[in-house]
Amino acid sequence: MSALSQTKPASVDQLIGLSSGYSKVSVNQQEIVKIFNQKSGLVMQGMCKFDESFEFLFPLFKGLSEAGKPRSLNLSFASSEKAVYFHYPESNQSEVSSFFSQLILHLQNEVRFKKVLKEIIRHRKHFLSEQILLQNAIMGRADN
Repeated sequence: MSALSQTKPASVDQLIGLSSGYSKVSVNQQEIVKIFNQKSGLVMQGMCKFDESFEFLFPLFKGLSEAGKPRSLNLSFASSEKAVYFHYPESNQSEVSSFFSQLILHLQNEVRFKKVLKEIIRHRKHFLSEQILLQNAIMGRADN
C-alpha cells in the first residue's frame, strides 16, 4: 500500500477533475495550484503550476509524487518554473485522478497546518512579550 493511499477523498474527482481542461485548487480562498490538461489521441497530457505564493510546496509535491505514483503516469519537473508536466494513457484516468486528488489533499493539509502553526507561534511570542513586560513591572516596583 502506498503512502498516499492512506488518505482517501470522498470521490475521485472531489478535489480535482482531470477530465476537464482546467482545475484550480484552493485553501481558504487562496489558490495553491492550477492544473491544465487536454486529451491528445489516447493520451491525457497536462501541467500543474504552483501559484507564486505557494511555490514552497513544489519540493513537497515532487517528493510525495514519488510515493505511490501510478506506473502509467509520467511526470517531468521544471524546478525553475515551479511546474510539473504530466501525461498518461486515457484508460488510466480514474487511477491518476485519484492519485492527484490524494496528493493535492496532502498539500492542502500542509497549507492548513502551516497556517495554524504560524498562529500558534504568533500567540506564543505575544504571550512571552507580555510575560517580560509583567516581570519588568514587578521588578521595577520591587526596587521602589
